[in-house]
Amino acid sequence: MLRHSFKSLILLGLTSLASGSVLYARGEDIAVGGKWKAHDQITAFQQQASDGIEGEIELRFKPGLNDGSGCFPYAAVDKDGFHGEGLRPTGKSGGDCRDGTKGQLYARVGTSNGRTGILYSWYLPKVQNAEKHKHYYLTTVVWVHSDKCDPVADDYRVVGVSYSTGKETYDTSVSGQTLYSSGDSGSGPGNTHAIVGYDGQMNVFPSKDGADYALNPPMISWKKLSQPASEQFNGVQYEHARCPFTDNNIQASLDAAFNANFYTGLAPEADNCNAADTPTPSTPATQPEEPVSSSPPEATPSTPSTPTEPASDPTTSTPPTPSTTDTGDDDLIEDGPEIAASSLPADATYTPTP
Repeated sequence: MLRHSFKSLILLGLTSLASGSVLYARGEDIAVGGKWKAHDQITAFQQQASDGIEGEIELRFKPGLNDGSGCFPYAAVDKDGFHGEGLRPTGKSGGDCRDGTKGQLYARVGTSNGRTGILYSWYLPKVQNAEKHKHYYLTTVVWVHSDKCDPVADDYRVVGVSYSTGKETYDTSVSGQTLYSSGDSGSGPGNTHAIVGYDGQMNVFPSKDGADYALNPPMISWKKLSQPASEQFNGVQYEHARCPFTDNNIQASLDAAFNANFYTGLAPEADNCNAADTPTPSTPATQPEEPVSSSPPEATPSTPSTPTEPASDPTTSTPPTPSTTDTGDDDLIEDGPEIAASSLPADATYTPTP
């Protein structure tokens, strides 16, 4: 009887394998130091942007996520370097992973082809598309432009948005359909925050709905992660997933998401401002020389010169008049259709600063 049952299990496994629906154990994900925790026990970082202009544009263009089905975003790694162990991709697509208070948004600024992009990514503990596996990242890259020297955040405007369609692929053709909101936490005026849509599959896309119910978890910049957290991101080995913002992956991610058409007709970004701001002294015009006579010069009686009165008192110095230049900024012009400004849900529950 036992032998017959064992034989039946083998046949069942072969049948499942032939049909492509067999689900293997997901034990091949390897965390640094074996540091795993339950996916809902990972405490998110408090919102922290990079220092300086990078942090300002990270906040100014921070997107919201309309998550219609599947898992909500969760924090992947905590301040001590523990990684969420994920969930088996069984049951409902959003089973055990629809807690809107556990999320985290990861941000990292970089360049591709001399253009500035801000990569934003959400971690999911499972994805139940055709692949069905633990761990997944949804990613969007917001491409911005400013042609000013030493720009401030207000000088940048969105020129395009790329949406991830897989681990290493992006759709740049739908950028023009992106809706924008006024954002959260007073992070910037105007509609500068893309509203991203997700429906439980592998890809994200421009949301067709407003930001009234968009998820807006706290954003943590790569540069503000604790050392144990960044080491875990750089070292974890996923069986199927790929983290797009690690030191080894960030450049390839930006290059894959880049589309030169976003910058058609736009000047290169100013990267040599000091040289551009330094005036080049003008060269005086060369006066033609008098022809040299071959005959000896005639003697001319000298006439005492009449002293001229100086134009100003040499003992009195006149301070130079400072020059003024009007460098008024242009108003921000946002691409994409305007929508009514709305108040997004508050950030997730406050957590201690790591």
